[in-house]
Amino acid sequence: MKILVFGAGAIGSVVGGFLANAGHDVTFLGREWHINAIRENGLFITGIWGDYFIDTIKTALNVSELESDYDLILITVKSYSTDEAGRAASKLLNEKTYVVHLQNGLGNAETLLKYLPSDRLVTGRVIFGAEIEPGFVKVTVSADETVLGSIADAPLPEVKKIADIFSRAGVSARITTNIEKYIWGKALYNCALNPLATILEVPYGFLAENQFTMGMMDAVIDEIYEVGEKMGIKFEPETAEEYKKLFYSKLVPLTAEHHASMLQDIKMGKKTEIDALCGAIVSYGRKYGIETPLNSILTDLIKAKEIKAERGSAEGHYPKNKN
Repeated sequence: MKILVFGAGAIGSVVGGFLANAGHDVTFLGREWHINAIRENGLFITGIWGDYFIDTIKTALNVSELESDYDLILITVKSYSTDEAGRAASKLLNEKTYVVHLQNGLGNAETLLKYLPSDRLVTGRVIFGAEIEPGFVKVTVSADETVLGSIADAPLPEVKKIADIFSRAGVSARITTNIEKYIWGKALYNCALNPLATILEVPYGFLAENQFTMGMMDAVIDEIYEVGEKMGIKFEPETAEEYKKLFYSKLVPLTAEHHASMLQDIKMGKKTEIDALCGAIVSYGRKYGIETPLNSILTDLIKAKEIKAERGSAEGHYPKNKN
């Protein structure tokens, strides 16, 4: 297949790298610091899925360099760049192109549907983690397979073909008829942990070790369940209380030593994805008349921390953002 990775950061580089390693014709569109390293030395993938070197990846720094005969476009940009990516991708489609977005947060599919045909958009839930350096990505953790589905009209047999292509390339994937359950499940986990871990600059495990942060996480979970249920989301587990038991007994212990990627974004002077996480819950809450005070406070604190980090970066306290 001819595949474009639109936004070749950590996740996009791993998935795209494995697809290229499997023999597909893959092009990366990404940042200069990463793309130039791949052009010069190829892409190195390491970590829990093994070690690979791929030197067949085509590269581009601008949309104007891209073609329009791709079979598959993978959108792997940060949530705040979704609108821009959707607009650009719409000009690259032909009669055979499917678009798969593999992103964090809520509302990304709805944004993309402003520009893309509903029967060509596939939503993916990725739950592996990766770190990136120029020309190099490391898979650090994986909690489950990638899950693909459609919130609109993409034919399930076509979604299954894409999942099979992923799996044969080494990125294990399966399909679902209820992708929203998985997208909201990941957002729920991220909303409960990422902002607090970023504000306090602690690993996830610390948050589950004291009554103060546990109380705040419980409130975040309760608010998200209330909002989601009002919107018709089918959660798994079905109730907030059941989720809390799973959260504290299994989910947090698996990543107890993990530091939030949101904190790394802050330290690099980058914008975070808080608007697609707690911020999205606040927006949905307003729309449906539900109070979301904890999600609102966490959103505001992260935005304040972004400003503080930006000023610190300007003064030399943090490294400049190379992205």
